Amino acid sequence: MFDLWAPEHSVLREKVIEHAFLAELSRSLLLDLAMPFEVLRSEFDAFGYDVVIEANRVLRHVQLKATVTTGSRAHVDVQLALADKPGGCVVWVFVDGETLRLGPFLWFGGEPGSPLPPLGDRAVRHTRGDSEGTKKVRAGLRRLPRGSFARFDAIGDLAMAMFGSGEKNHAALLNAHLASRGGGIDRDALRGLTWEGSERVAYAIDGFELAREAGLGDPFAFADRMRADAERHGEWIGTALELWVALFMEHRRDRIQGQGFVGADIAAPTLPMLDELCDALTVAQSAENQDGK
Repeated sequence: MFDLWAPEHSVLREKVIEHAFLAELSRSLLLDLAMPFEVLRSEFDAFGYDVVIEANRVLRHVQLKATVTTGSRAHVDVQLALADKPGGCVVWVFVDGETLRLGPFLWFGGEPGSPLPPLGDRAVRHTRGDSEGTKKVRAGLRRLPRGSFARFDAIGDLAMAMFGSGEKNHAALLNAHLASRGGGIDRDALRGLTWEGSERVAYAIDGFELAREAGLGDPFAFADRMRADAERHGEWIGTALELWVALFMEHRRDRIQGQGFVGADIAAPTLPMLDELCDALTVAQSAENQDGK
């Protein structure tokens, strides 16, 4: 009788679980979070990850681990090379041995746009000793105990931890955030908005708080990604929430550079580019207001 969990079928088992995981994650990204995505695979496992997934402008190098739900495994071993990859993370999947149903999911990673958190200093040793009985340390690996991981029972919660809340929730988050701050910005304030007159609009939000609520990761890194995408595509692309956070951060950058802050080493964009950011925000906010009616 064929036994998927037999040691000789480990490669097949890993691929089956990988495909099942990607199928569930894909469904959640598309239907729950409205996020198009890309999946890439490494030719061989030498750099600490199994798949690369990009969604919501977030790149994730993912190392997959799997354990049967009845198992008692207390740790996994992670390659240090994973920390060198953008958005490196570890997803530890528990699998029903009879139905192959997935869950819960254990997660070790940073916020969207942030690197892998420190892996600690727990060395991994060979299971067999050398001629003298010494179990030598395996270079390039760290042991992560189960307690280092966050637990998600639903794949949707894991997807949000990996890639943020997605466009479907941005309009509601932005409206709630504006309401909590007094809601002092109306449509007339956005009409014909230019960079020179946008400071009051920019600071109508707390960009740091809103970026955190929307799962955008580090707001400075997010602003850099938004600007880089605008330079690459020739236009600012994003939801009203994303564009508003970008406007807030550009004003923060402008203020810091105006004060001669040492760390402000990124050149300010040209005025037309900032005017285009204001135009994009106006269009996006108007479209979302129409959709919300």
